[in-house]
Amino acid sequence: MAKQSRLKNSLLNLGTGFGAQALAAVLRFVTRTVFIHTLGGAYLGINGYFSDILTMLSLSELGLDTAINYKLYKPLAERDIPRVRQLTNFYKTAYRFVGLTILTLGLILIPLLPHIIKDYDNLTALNINAAVVFVLYLLQSVSSYFFFAWMSVIVKADQKLHLLNIASYIVMLVTNGLQILTLYLLRNFYIYTAILIFSAIFQNFINSRIAKKNYPEVFIKNDDRISREEVRDIFKDLGALFVYKVNGVVLKATDNLVLGAFVGLAVVGLYSNYLMIYHTVKNLLGKFYSSVKASMGNLFSESSVQKQYEFFEVVNFVTVIFYGTALVGISVCANEMILTWIGKEYLIPQPFPILIGIELLFAGLKTNLGQIRNITGAFRQMWFRPILGAIVNLVVSVILVQSYGIYGVIAGTITADLTTNFMVDPRIIHKYSFKGYRPVSYYYKKNLLYLTLLAAVCAADFFICSHFLTGYGWFSVIVHVIICGLSVPAVFSLFYRRTEEYKYLKNTCLRLLGRFRGRGGKKA
Repeated sequence: MAKQSRLKNSLLNLGTGFGAQALAAVLRFVTRTVFIHTLGGAYLGINGYFSDILTMLSLSELGLDTAINYKLYKPLAERDIPRVRQLTNFYKTAYRFVGLTILTLGLILIPLLPHIIKDYDNLTALNINAAVVFVLYLLQSVSSYFFFAWMSVIVKADQKLHLLNIASYIVMLVTNGLQILTLYLLRNFYIYTAILIFSAIFQNFINSRIAKKNYPEVFIKNDDRISREEVRDIFKDLGALFVYKVNGVVLKATDNLVLGAFVGLAVVGLYSNYLMIYHTVKNLLGKFYSSVKASMGNLFSESSVQKQYEFFEVVNFVTVIFYGTALVGISVCANEMILTWIGKEYLIPQPFPILIGIELLFAGLKTNLGQIRNITGAFRQMWFRPILGAIVNLVVSVILVQSYGIYGVIAGTITADLTTNFMVDPRIIHKYSFKGYRPVSYYYKKNLLYLTLLAAVCAADFFICSHFLTGYGWFSVIVHVIICGLSVPAVFSLFYRRTEEYKYLKNTCLRLLGRFRGRGGKKA
């Protein structure tokens, strides 16, 4: 297990992560287009609905991945092989238990399907057996916990995520290729769904080969076990992480479930197209955090609170620029893209794109806060907040959906974020993770200024894109996306060029550019 620099590992993880997500976005777009033209929009609702039910069932994972990664950072940094073996053995047992739990909960849920899907009787007209489709999605979810799935944890924790990203290229190409062929040749929704089971098993198998090749000393046959006291300690962390998992899954999956129960699967189908855009952007930007997570864990285990907070400010600044650009882009361009791509019958009018853009920005800010919480192990101090957030989200969504439909559901998620996540998380992180190095008011003031500037940029881009090069199909979409993509970084560079965060990013970019130039000169 040779050590590499944090910067090098982060860049490798980031580069391959962006590449994998860009490929996934293209393949997802192509597959969705073929899906709509072969099976029709009616199938979109059932596809999105069952996906989110299985997301709800993943609650039983309990945040195990996060807890084990946190425990692995130090022994990996110190190259303590026996300790790493102990933790990975525990992870192996726990992951299998999680898979069995999901399978059991899923089977129990099957008889309840007619009662939680408003349009359940209408599925017969589409020749859809809801129970069979649900079982296929259930097997896909369960298979991701077996077949050596636990082995990949050490690769992620040791800053080598890029190895898994490269493997995912192969799996994505094979999976989407088979799905497209199935749609064109067979037009069979069941086979289309079953391919995802093969994909999960195939991905786990490749990941296990990568883990064994790079960490042979860890995966030799052994009986290393963590102590009962440590198991109890981990489960205390898991108890706190569980409520975070509940909150995160409720916020992600409740929207479709509430819509399916109160409005119908037709709206879920329309929503799923916007969700594809939302998740494509979110997953692409999320690669930044997953790429630097292990390196941040290594940094936080070795540096002072001052350096930790300075790095947190830099990442927060990058978060606002990245997700702020996404907010502006989705708000301004989402409906134009949907109209050009599949037609006006699939549109959801404004302010829906603005609402999901705001939701995406908040998701980015929460990711940054959650990253610090997970790295520093501040799991137990905020156990009450996720429960409160989940309750607020459910109650507000159910109340508003009856009067405002899909707009009310998204407003419920945003309300939950504002009244719980951003009221509690920054305070606890500043108090426990950063030991009071800065008052939390400093964080709030800085981000309020960021958001005010974003609102101004969004308004300006709305005006520009509604009056410049409209009505030219994909050409207009591309031009408007470029305008939105450049405006936020440009404006923030102008207003914040004298700050320490901007200078840090500028110097890092110049240092990287110098390295690449140096390598190019050597080759020449």
